[in-house]
Amino acid sequence: MNAITASLRGFGAEPTTATLLVERLTTKRRLGRAAAVAGLGLAAAIIALPIPIVHFVLVPASLLIGGILAVLRLGHREIFRSAEGPCPYCGTRQKLGLAGRPFRLPRRVHCSSCGQELDLQAD
Repeated sequence: MNAITASLRGFGAEPTTATLLVERLTTKRRLGRAAAVAGLGLAAAIIALPIPIVHFVLVPASLLIGGILAVLRLGHREIFRSAEGPCPYCGTRQKLGLAGRPFRLPRRVHCSSCGQELDLQAD
C-alpha cells in the first residue's frame, strides 16, 4: 500500500491536505474481484429463472451486467484503501468515502458535515 498526499480544494477556500492509502491489486486479486461480480450476476440470473415472463428480460440482463462489471473490475489496477482529510470550508476531519473505488484523480467528493462539493487533486 502506498500513502499519497493530495489537495482537497473548494471554491474560494484555502486547500487542505488529504492522506490517501492506495493499494495495487495483484492479478489474482483482480480476478477474484471480477469473479465475485460475475458470480453475483449469475446468482441473480438463477434466481430469476423460474419467474414467468420476467425471466425473458432479467436473466439475460443479469448475465450481461455481471459480465460487463467483471470486465471493468479486471481493469482496476489500483484502488483506494482509505482517503481522509479536513474540509477546506468547515475544517471537519473526515473519511472521504472512496474506500474500494478505483484510484483516479482528480475526484469530486462532498463534505459529510457541511455538504460542500470538494475536488481531490494530486499535489
